[in-house]
Amino acid sequence: MPETVYCPNHPDTKTNLRCSRCDKPVCPQCMIHSPVGIRCKDCGQGVRLPVHDVSVAYMGRAIAASVLIGAASGLVYAILRATLFGLLSIASLAGIGYLIAEGLSLATNRKRGRNLQYVAAGGMVVTLVVTSSLSGFIDLFDLVGAGIGVYVAFNRLR
Repeated sequence: MPETVYCPNHPDTKTNLRCSRCDKPVCPQCMIHSPVGIRCKDCGQGVRLPVHDVSVAYMGRAIAASVLIGAASGLVYAILRATLFGLLSIASLAGIGYLIAEGLSLATNRKRGRNLQYVAAGGMVVTLVVTSSLSGFIDLFDLVGAGIGVYVAFNRLR
């Protein structure tokens, strides 16, 4: 007669399942399905992709690039703002979002991830702050364009 085995994480749960790597007992609540069988939580943890592993040095470079590109873009956008109106200003700010995302990607050796997406959104905020400080106002088209620019940057760095 087989002995009764209990899950190490849930002592009240009986189980006959075992991890395919370390042979530790696993209950249905703890098991992780993998291509090679059932794994425990320790063995089933995936390795983070190197493209999403952003170090502190790369994050500093990303913040610097975002601020510089955002400020330069805000300056150019404020100068050209008199000639831009409506959909053209929205498209310009969407292009600035793409420019910020590409600049961050180049500055961080083509890294991607949630933190870089937030840094890119900060770059769009810098663009709007510089634009509003130079021109004195922000209209609805600027806000919509900045929102689309953040969306473009988020998707580019996903």
